[in-house]
Order: sequence, then structure tokens, then C-alpha cells
Amino acid sequence: MNDFIYEFSHEGFFGFSLTKDFHEFSFAHFAPIIVLCIALYATYRYRKVLANWKGEETLRFIFGAILVINECAYWWRLMYVGNGNNGKQLLTKLPLEVCQWSAFLVAFMIMKKSKHLYDITFYICLTLGIIPLFTPAVLSSTGPTYWRYYQFWIEHLLPIYCVLYITFVHGFRPNWRKVYKPLALLGCMAVLAIIANLNVPGANFMYLASGTTGDSIANILPENIWIRLALYMAILAVLFTLVSLPQIIREAKKKKELSAKNPDNP
Repeated sequence: MNDFIYEFSHEGFFGFSLTKDFHEFSFAHFAPIIVLCIALYATYRYRKVLANWKGEETLRFIFGAILVINECAYWWRLMYVGNGNNGKQLLTKLPLEVCQWSAFLVAFMIMKKSKHLYDITFYICLTLGIIPLFTPAVLSSTGPTYWRYYQFWIEHLLPIYCVLYITFVHGFRPNWRKVYKPLALLGCMAVLAIIANLNVPGANFMYLASGTTGDSIANILPENIWIRLALYMAILAVLFTLVSLPQIIREAKKKKELSAKNPDNP
């Protein structure tokens, strides 16, 4: 296991601060979210232009490439700084986090226009993917003067944008009856995360072992890994239900309208 321990350095753009460097609800916090909102508005307004643009496929591949390279760069950086100011053990940074899997899934989804992956990433990105935007706790030691700040926002904002890009431009719509797909994926991830948390000292994948630095919903949950898992599943059920409600209501209205137009013969 010692082969996976590296000396790390906090100096420079790719390092980190030894003190708190990012402040929640500051301009540095809201600026990237504002950029996302502007991009989504422009995409929705010019969705037909984008759909008919001859370079649209290339644009989608650029989005996918950015996601893959950005995610790989996260681990390349770890080879330089180690595990930040929390230690040097890179085994605690295995790719077992929801945001990491989502980035790769969204990359392939947008490049291939995969409806199967869309059904998965839509739910994950618009529920669990939104939470870190309001509580970016992992940025406590890396503000705008550090590369990790920009990598974090690309990792979390671009998947949301790509999912909604496919929704606006190509008319994809999620099917709430296939919500079992993201649930199955998250269930498998949780199993792998629990196994890793129980066997790798200091590991806290998917925040199932404990809380994290900074302000996060994970910090108010009990420390017991199984209770945390049960609470996460309950929160997930509520979030998925909220995301599904517009679809369910829309289908119910459409069914009611069809029944009114074509009443059954007595």
C-alpha cells in the first residue's frame, strides 16, 4: 500500500491553500452558477439554430472531450498534490464518487446522443448533481486562484448543461418509468463505496463514512454508515419524485384530454 503514497506540494496554481480560501455564498460561489444559467437561456432560445447547425455534432464531441479530459486531470493533479491537505493516501481518492461517474456517463451520452444514458444522467445530474452547487465543501482550500476551483465547476456544471442541451436541442425527454436505471447504478456505486470505506483507512466515498470539510448536508447526518445510507436513499427518493412530478402530471393531463375527446361508448 505504501506504493500509493506520494509526497505532495501545495505551492502553485495546481496546489491548495493551507487556510480557508473559498467562501460559500460569495461572488466566487455564484459566478459559475450565473454563467450556467446564461448558457442555458441562450441554448434554449437558439435551440433550433443549434439543431440545424452543421457543426453541432462537433460541438457535442467537444463537450464530451472536455468532460473526459477534465475528469482525468483531477487524478493527474492528485499525483502532484497528493490528497490535498487531508493526507497523502491516494487510495482514498478512487473513482467511486457520483460526480465522477456522472461526468463520464454524460460525456458518452452527449457524444452518442444515447437515450439509454440520458435516462440515467438526467435524474442524477438534476438531483444529486445540483446539491454540490449550493454546498461546494470540497473547495474550502481552493478558491479562484487555484486550478481545482475551475476543475470542480466544470465537473459539476457541464454535465447539467449537457443534459439540458440534449433536452432543449434534440428534444429528449426522460421517462419516469425508467427511474430504476439511475437507482440501480447508484445502488451498485453505494455497494462499491461501502466496501472501499470499510477496507481503505480514511476513505469516505460518497460521504457514507462521515461528513466532509466545509458546509455540507453530509455533516448533519449520523456517523453510522448504514443509517447514512438509509437516509441518503430516502433523500434520493424524494428528489427523484420531485423531478418526475412534471412528467407524471403532464401525462395525466394528456390522458384526461384524450378521454374527453374520445369518450367510451355506453
